[in-house]
Amino acid sequence: MPIAAALQRYLESTLHEPARVVLLERAPSLPSFLSRMYSLLEGNVAGRRCIFLSTADNTATPSDIAKHVALVRSTVDAIVVFVAPWMSAHNRSRLIGQRVPFVVPGKQLYIPDLAMDLRERFRTPKPRSAVGLSPAAQAVLFHRLLRLDEAATTPSLIAPQLHYSAMSIGRAFDDLVSAGLAHSERYGRKRRIRFKTEGRQLFDASHDLLRSPVRTEKFIQDVHAAPPLKHAGESALAELTELSSPPFLAFAVAASDWKVVAQTCGLVETDRDQASHIVETWSYAPAALTTTHTVDPLSLYAQFHAHRDERVSMAAERLLDGMPW
Repeated sequence: MPIAAALQRYLESTLHEPARVVLLERAPSLPSFLSRMYSLLEGNVAGRRCIFLSTADNTATPSDIAKHVALVRSTVDAIVVFVAPWMSAHNRSRLIGQRVPFVVPGKQLYIPDLAMDLRERFRTPKPRSAVGLSPAAQAVLFHRLLRLDEAATTPSLIAPQLHYSAMSIGRAFDDLVSAGLAHSERYGRKRRIRFKTEGRQLFDASHDLLRSPVRTEKFIQDVHAAPPLKHAGESALAELTELSSPPFLAFAVAASDWKVVAQTCGLVETDRDQASHIVETWSYAPAALTTTHTVDPLSLYAQFHAHRDERVSMAAERLLDGMPW
């Protein structure tokens, strides 16, 4: 059956694990109109049995589909998922609003009972070699290399530590797997990451994929007190190495927090010539990767290792000497 084959390929490419979708051998007793409208398939998704209510003629309204799924669910001990080869955006939105599981092979998977939404979490990973790791993936990598919590291997455990959603950490896992740095494994509903190497070997394997966490620099007027942020930039690099101190003291803040911090601390932007401080906005939360008053050394290395000033790039290399690999 073409839809069964298409569904199986889609599940395997999306979830990165084997899937077997076949006709349901022992179909439950259903009203005759449902038997005429649908083919019943069965398979497993994330270790849970699913019955797929498949149709090639997607003419039923979302309300009708919800009723049909409920009827089948009342007769089987499984998650019942509606499957169609196409679906309008309006109907997809209405099914999501009613929390009706559905799959459109090649386009979208939505199974709220398993906390799965392809649009948000299970996109097929794309090669990252040309552009480097995503900010969340780099944060997960550094979290591991800095040995902040080696027991945290699932999105739900890592997410609050790095100030991300569990969904974002799930995408970060995909990036790290796609980059060849890690394996992703499932244990029931839980997804765990397992890096292929550790310590300096892991860092060296990821080296060419590292990106500076800095998005922008904000030049700040004189302030009565330094903002309660981690020391960053060249001033932090100078604190951690023998590099001469720069003229500006720099701080770091997550880009998403900048406006709130600026308002709370009364920080006002100005021209470089009139500034007394620099605030760097970062693509991930700088405070999440360090317990000291400076940002973490690996993020500093990612920022400065390719700096055009040889003194700065050499200082960045010296950061690695103090790492507890």
